[in-house]
Amino acid sequence: MANATQFPMTHQGVRDLNNPVRPGRSRVNVGPNERMASSLGGAVLAGAGVGQGGLMGLALAVLGASLIYRGQTGHCSLYSAAGVNTAK
Repeated sequence: MANATQFPMTHQGVRDLNNPVRPGRSRVNVGPNERMASSLGGAVLAGAGVGQGGLMGLALAVLGASLIYRGQTGHCSLYSAAGVNTAK
């Protein structure tokens, strides 16, 4: 019997029982050079945002954090939606 962690959550919080997550299935769709550039660029943007302050600074910090996440995980949701994979 499948356990609850094998099924991804949909945007409405309901598990999609038709598409279970298969162990070993990689979500990495960003190549190593792009990952490094994303992490470094994200760190610069996040630092600039924190230094600037205000709403614009917050926006820069959030953008930087999302780039750091992309670089560290190797997963880009926009790439997934577009069917792009630069990791191969």
